[in-house]
Amino acid sequence: MIMKKILLAAVAAVGIVGCSQNEEIEKAGEKAEINFGTVVKNSTRAAVTDNINFKAFKVNAYIVDVANISAAGLGSAYMDGVEYTGGQGKWEAAKTYYWPIDEKMQFFAYPSSITDFATEGTNYPTFSFAVNDLPASQLDLVVAHHSDVTKPADNGTYTLNFKHILTRVNFSYKPENPDYTYAISRIEIKGLLGGTAKYTFDKNDGAWDTTDATEGKSYSYSIASSPEKDGEYYKLDDTNGSLMLLPQTAAGITIEVTYTTKSGDHTFFTGTKAVTLPAETPAWGIGQNIRYKLTLPVGGDAIDLDTDVNNWNTEDAGNEVTPDTPVTPTPAA
Repeated sequence: MIMKKILLAAVAAVGIVGCSQNEEIEKAGEKAEINFGTVVKNSTRAAVTDNINFKAFKVNAYIVDVANISAAGLGSAYMDGVEYTGGQGKWEAAKTYYWPIDEKMQFFAYPSSITDFATEGTNYPTFSFAVNDLPASQLDLVVAHHSDVTKPADNGTYTLNFKHILTRVNFSYKPENPDYTYAISRIEIKGLLGGTAKYTFDKNDGAWDTTDATEGKSYSYSIASSPEKDGEYYKLDDTNGSLMLLPQTAAGITIEVTYTTKSGDHTFFTGTKAVTLPAETPAWGIGQNIRYKLTLPVGGDAIDLDTDVNNWNTEDAGNEVTPDTPVTPTPAA
């Protein structure tokens, strides 16, 4: 009887201790939930993903130190394709996740439309993406990657900084003689890589594998009905008209421009001229915002081409690059 009383007392004590520990874990967990804020890097056009129209994304998270990834890989996902919906300042997921007490985490975030996010061996994650053949249906693509993240000191919201990983292309033109009326009816860019390519995260901006992309693609540019004047040039980009293309070698790409020049009732040129980017043209990079600036002559002379390149993912566009030697095109055949 005495032994039974002792056993009952011991069981009761274990029950009390267990209940107390659970309550402490739950209270700690409530303070250490993983909550996200988001920032989408600098963007200005409706076709571009920004803080206003960004409404859903997925997250994969791994509890591992970045220094161990190359040897052991990411391991099993703690958060595996968890979808967040809502908008900036009010993101929600179907399940609550908690910060580990003192371990580092790797976060990878990407659009909800991606269905083949995968890790292979000790490599960083990959997924495939297809550039739409119709420029009006082309999508901006943004991702976020944060390494060695630990629980915020105040258990607050952790901000995911999304960046653009395609190359954005636009066009502007300058009349050689502003006394004439110019009407640009078509711009087509030819000889590109398009279709489907594979993106791989890494410690920096990531990398594109275009091995399976389609060669020789052409895209027609949507031209604004009333181009916006910007200094000497007129911006031709229509709303939602920016081309969203794979980063790639730019040398050999051809730009064709169809336009007409008039003065009064007299026409001085109507036709198509072409520019082929020379061998020394820098490759299109991840997150670059490229604007080709065309100086259109009144008559049949060649076009002059200049270029502005800036980092799409920064607020400061002051790192524009102008080629030393403008391209002189020839009329299209």
